Amino acid sequence: MRDLGYSIFLDPADAVRAWEARGELKTTVRWSEMMHEQHAVAFTVAKVARLDLLRYMQSSLDNVIRFGGTFEGWKANLVPELQKAGWWGRVKNPALTGTEEPIIVGERRLRTIYDTNTRMSLAAGHWQRIQRQKKQYPYLRYLPSTSEHKRPLHKEWYGVILPVDHPWWQTHFPPNGWGCKCHFEQVSEARMRRKGWRVTPDNEIPDGPPRLFTPAGGDPIMVPADIDPGFSYNPGTALLRAVADKATRSLAQATDAGMTIAAQATLRQIVDDVAFDQFIALPQGSFPVALLDQAEMDRIGAKGSVVTLEPGIYAKQQRSHPELTINDYRLLPDVIRDAAVIVEQGDTKVIFMAARSTTGRNRWWKAVIRQDNDHATPVVISYQAADDRELRREARKGSIILDNRE
Repeated sequence: MRDLGYSIFLDPADAVRAWEARGELKTTVRWSEMMHEQHAVAFTVAKVARLDLLRYMQSSLDNVIRFGGTFEGWKANLVPELQKAGWWGRVKNPALTGTEEPIIVGERRLRTIYDTNTRMSLAAGHWQRIQRQKKQYPYLRYLPSTSEHKRPLHKEWYGVILPVDHPWWQTHFPPNGWGCKCHFEQVSEARMRRKGWRVTPDNEIPDGPPRLFTPAGGDPIMVPADIDPGFSYNPGTALLRAVADKATRSLAQATDAGMTIAAQATLRQIVDDVAFDQFIALPQGSFPVALLDQAEMDRIGAKGSVVTLEPGIYAKQQRSHPELTINDYRLLPDVIRDAAVIVEQGDTKVIFMAARSTTGRNRWWKAVIRQDNDHATPVVISYQAADDRELRREARKGSIILDNRE
């Protein structure tokens, strides 16, 4: 019997990929030492100070998430090892717990560990599916908890319907607290009409004043009303940001090692992946979209070879160039790699222009790359279709350092 909520609608591989991203082990004394996006890349159990024990607990959960199982089955296999290690019952051992204070380890603590890790991995997996299907099912509807005793505060959100990429889901995608069993459903336009439902206006979304919370050893943060501290984030987008950051680091390491061809091939796979479409919907983060050679890096004083696209730039571009599609942005690696014209403007900005075919027609594309002092990578600050007039206009502002037009 599986109690993880797997269904025909969720590919288990989605949850497994989310779980695999949490490869780092981190010992913590208090649960709030790791918050929000940090959980997308690391695994921890508060008051487990020994890495070997933490690794064993991670391995036991790995087996459940990959192959299914129940809490009772997981507990039965885990408890003998915990008892052997001394992390069971009343424990007062700083070498094991990281604190002088005694702690109680029993079924309740194990249930919290199990539920939090499995449900957050499932939530991240669900988000991947949601993003893949949002053209057919563009809305999410908040559903009641499956708990017998439902939280009165969360009941206010039951029935809220918003577009998949509405910012509210970045903080309110369930679970929204310890033991929270609220859920959601993805809804099509046809079902909206059939049921007579409507998108919830922003001013009708139940909300209350946020509250201040100070994580252990961290700066104070504002937590939305009715959400437990540590849960006011979307595990799916946190995973995507973590994957994008890891991809950026891996590409930089590959180019530094002289593996440029392999790095370019990997970059093409990354940009072609559905993750790129999902990234575009994020309110923050960065995504690798191109690679610079050493000469290009030197021209703008680049801090690295990997060029990233920021969501804010994409949103700005959509306002001024709404005709651009996701597939147009997928041309960025080629526009920069195979530029026929390069124009240098000042010490930090360079323009790449290349002819590429989209939707059966050949056209010029222009990408403007800049290295800002406060940014770790060079970034795309402008991207659009171009023509000869655009080239002449840009050339007047700088100098043409490459012109291979036929």
